Amino acid sequence: MVKILSETENSVRFILVLRNFNQTLIAVKLLMFCVTFFCFVMICYASNVSAFVTEFVPSIYVSEDYTDNYDQTEFNKTEEFITTYGTNLSFGLFQKTAQFVLSYNPEFKDYDKRNEYDALEHNASLVGEFLPSKRSSIDFNLNYDGHGDNNESESWEHSASLAGSYELSKYTGTIFSADYTNSYDRQLRTNDWNESKSYTLSGGIKNQFGQKDFIGFDYSYSMTDYVGPDSDDYDEHNPSIFLAYWFNPQFGFDSNLSYEYTVYDLSDDTSKTWSGDFRLIRNITKHFDIYTKYEHTYTIDEQGDHTIYNPSVGFDWSVTEDSGVSLGLGYMIQKWENSEDSEGLFVDADVFKAFKFSKQGTFTVSAASGYDATSNDAASLGFQIYYQAGFLLSYQFLRDLSAQLTGSYTRDQFDDPDVNRVDDTIEFGAGLAWAPWKWMNIDLGYTFEDFSSDDDLIENYQENRGTIMVTLYPAGTPRMISAFKRGQSDFERGKGGRENKDGDTIFPSAADRADIENKIFNNAR
Repeated sequence: MVKILSETENSVRFILVLRNFNQTLIAVKLLMFCVTFFCFVMICYASNVSAFVTEFVPSIYVSEDYTDNYDQTEFNKTEEFITTYGTNLSFGLFQKTAQFVLSYNPEFKDYDKRNEYDALEHNASLVGEFLPSKRSSIDFNLNYDGHGDNNESESWEHSASLAGSYELSKYTGTIFSADYTNSYDRQLRTNDWNESKSYTLSGGIKNQFGQKDFIGFDYSYSMTDYVGPDSDDYDEHNPSIFLAYWFNPQFGFDSNLSYEYTVYDLSDDTSKTWSGDFRLIRNITKHFDIYTKYEHTYTIDEQGDHTIYNPSVGFDWSVTEDSGVSLGLGYMIQKWENSEDSEGLFVDADVFKAFKFSKQGTFTVSAASGYDATSNDAASLGFQIYYQAGFLLSYQFLRDLSAQLTGSYTRDQFDDPDVNRVDDTIEFGAGLAWAPWKWMNIDLGYTFEDFSSDDDLIENYQENRGTIMVTLYPAGTPRMISAFKRGQSDFERGKGGRENKDGDTIFPSAADRADIENKIFNNAR
């Protein structure tokens, strides 16, 4: 018996060593690619390299994580403590019109109960942002997650993105983007863990022919592919056009028209959706508009025709350029060819508002709602209505002591007759950051998540997580700060007609808003 146990332990050790070797090999390859790409960009900027400010920020850290429901199950909850030892090496080049940051982050995770998950993990990333000319901008991001060879213990995501814009003339511009993700996480349809790959390509052009008048065209292609045959594998094409025109300073309109063509890989079923909306806008003050809106959607798929009638009234309120409220109340009527019709009130919301109540404190609220003929996270679930609302409270007690509180609620409603499902997620978080010395940071965090679904096949769960992390820096090491922060271009602003009287956007740049909302909604869509 002792011999058998000894051989088993040796086998487990060999498997762990082999897995760690494979992870290290993949990480080295990715790091070499990032370095090569980094050098290529530098060669392109060779004539201006001397103008860059360089920063190297090394750090080491140790953290302790606790969860009372590691497997996120409704019953038979299990606790787990995870100790992490790691280092982060970041090298940055900053210039007025360009910045690049290359990071390498190896870490070892030590599980208290699940020793088979103990592993040395490698993370690497390369982020760049530059303005090749006064008319163009390019952003890119490469990220390798060290958990990538372990589809058992934790979620992970490898990603790459490229985005840019180019102004063809003073009043005409184009944008483009490409995104790739390879991730392991809970699948929305089943709530089970699964690995998937997704690709998105998009581009657009817009022409501004008046102070607030514009017309444009967008096109996007997206694809999702799960490991193994899956009903959520799909390809989708989505062209759209948008137009805004003001008859005079008080009255105007905006409108959108789009077409979605979705093909499901497993069944070869197709879904065709035409949708459009029209808003008649009345300007009341410099920062306040009221509107009347009508939105119509028509879908043809294997289950039969589906038509949506959605009239509404509402207002746009923009106090500053970096926050605003767009809120409407409407009545939605859904007609199904092979099922009973339904109707009810619908709140049309797009809210992002920051309140600076003191020099030390900021309170930010965010809310959004909408519907789509095809769920972005689970195509096979069909028509989806979603609501989400949350807040972020930040307070700087002292120069080196700050705290954050977050809370959010998300409801996903799938109204297809064969699905008829509602998911609710409540999240709460608290964090405390303290820098007692210039060479040390201490971070404390707590999160609570409650997921529930009225689908009997989906397992509900609650989870409490706590973490403490201590990070050490060499004395005098600077903290990397972006050399510039590019806001939205004239082309990016106003898409969909959400501009105020003076043509200023009522929302911040997409990147800034996404960064804040990711802190509020941990599972941001």
